[in-house]
Amino acid sequence: MLTSLEWSEETESRLVVAGWYKGRRNAQRVAEWRQNLEKPNGLQMSLAAERALEEFGGLRVDCQGPGLECARGSFDLDPELASGEEDRFDHFRDQVGSDLFPLGEAFEGQAFLAIDSTGRVYLLGDRVQLIGSNVYSALDSMLMGRLPIEIDRA
Repeated sequence: MLTSLEWSEETESRLVVAGWYKGRRNAQRVAEWRQNLEKPNGLQMSLAAERALEEFGGLRVDCQGPGLECARGSFDLDPELASGEEDRFDHFRDQVGSDLFPLGEAFEGQAFLAIDSTGRVYLLGDRVQLIGSNVYSALDSMLMGRLPIEIDRA
């Protein structure tokens, strides 16, 4: 089993079962998502989004039950699940201080996953919450059941 300082062995095991492996890169799929989602004056895929989607895009992990601080959560890393939600991503941009790009859905569609240009990952619903300082810690937080951090409304 690979070791990582960013996530637990349990998280890594779940990701491997879902199809992840060290060095995974899916540039062709990311190019398709960019073409389908980027809009003038709208969503723009940052380098952080591109890298996260190259490595994890297309993975779906089902996970439920009690976690360390809250319930564990499933996710589906397909940014096209957020098609038509550009206004929601735009709405939260000022709160997080950066443009946001969708990574997919979390908690069986109850929230969108978004990444900012620095690589921080958020849950977007009727509010915005920081789930990880990078994609690795975000996936671990959801699969291990760690509480997200509330982002104050400015």
